[in-house]
Amino acid sequence: MSHMRFGALALAAFVVSGCSTPFGLSNLGGETSSLSAADRTFISQAAYGSLAEVQLGELAQQQASSPQVREFGRTMVTEHTQMNEDLIRVASAKGVTPPSSPDPGRADVADMLEQLSGQEFDRQYIQQQLIDHQLSETLFENQAENGQDVELRQFARRYEPVIERHVEMLRRMSSQRVSSN
Repeated sequence: MSHMRFGALALAAFVVSGCSTPFGLSNLGGETSSLSAADRTFISQAAYGSLAEVQLGELAQQQASSPQVREFGRTMVTEHTQMNEDLIRVASAKGVTPPSSPDPGRADVADMLEQLSGQEFDRQYIQQQLIDHQLSETLFENQAENGQDVELRQFARRYEPVIERHVEMLRRMSSQRVSSN
């Protein structure tokens, strides 16, 4: 599969998962949340993306040939696990339970990456991660600036620099040929 087709598929998976109402959310105890639709969509999209980063980070630790890619995978597991825990805490306080697994589009990307290994895995993983993190960067910037809920804006502001750092790490790895050892 060409790099462009894989990247386009990853982008399409994100767009398809986010173009409708905030699916994947549930209200705790059957209560109606006072969150706006945009804030609820942020919760679902942030959860879907971060859950996928953890899943793919674990995969990268197993299948990457490059020590840099394996280390990046470890970073994704650690930092996105913390992000998921914080998101659950904030959303739960609002009476909302975020999704607990990646959306179908991201799950399809994971299935495709599972079929790869070595340097091909490294290239595809880095490309997919860069696309997904750039989309997350936009999602978090928008929430930080335009979110209606104060705590969700604060959450987005707290994690926006983390995602920006991930994008920079990915750009560096993408611009250089990651070495395999």
